[in-house]
Amino acid sequence: MEATVRAVRLGSPVRIDGVLDDVLYEETPSISGFVQSVPIEGAPPTEQTEAWIAFDESNIYVSARVWDSAPESDWVANEMRRDTNQLRQNDTFGVMFDTFYDRRNGVMFYTNPLGALAEFQITNEGNPNSDWNPIWDVRTGRFEGGWTVEMEIPFKSLRYRPGTQQVWGLQLRRAIRRKNEWNYLTLIPISASGGGSGGAFRVSRSGTLVGLEAPLASRVVEFKPYGI
Repeated sequence: MEATVRAVRLGSPVRIDGVLDDVLYEETPSISGFVQSVPIEGAPPTEQTEAWIAFDESNIYVSARVWDSAPESDWVANEMRRDTNQLRQNDTFGVMFDTFYDRRNGVMFYTNPLGALAEFQITNEGNPNSDWNPIWDVRTGRFEGGWTVEMEIPFKSLRYRPGTQQVWGLQLRRAIRRKNEWNYLTLIPISASGGGSGGAFRVSRSGTLVGLEAPLASRVVEFKPYGI
């Protein structure tokens, strides 16, 4: 079943610091109901993941509380290089937006417990473009039961349909690499998952994000240079 998520308009600012202590997390129920794609299609995840999606006039925010029963020494997190393919071998949490809701194209943002940044464009459910480097930010943190994520993605770093009322495709993905486990908010069959990570490319199988109010789309998409 495809998940439908309603984005929350922020009533007060969110600090992007990896600490989930803002009013948003106290007053807004988390997004849950993730399901395994790999190794056991359709099974409940072995570890819990909670997420939130919110927005204000400038940014969209994606946050997660990534539960893990193992000690941090057992987590797989050893990459900080931006956009490296090796980040897929780490524990990760990410979001895919189909901003035109065309069920073919999208953009993916993901990170690991160290706060690495990775993003790519998806065209026709494939052809990932990792040369796309929009401005966005992420902070990660720790809590007694696992790790946390806070992403801040400016609307001006994205392209989307005209109009303030937006409906986007949405997928959330979590990888637990020591278990070779890939969990998605909307189920991706093993046959379509490309071994687990490739499920993010299956834009046609994503869920839906509603309730989003975006500023009028700018013709300028900002990019941030970075060093290797």
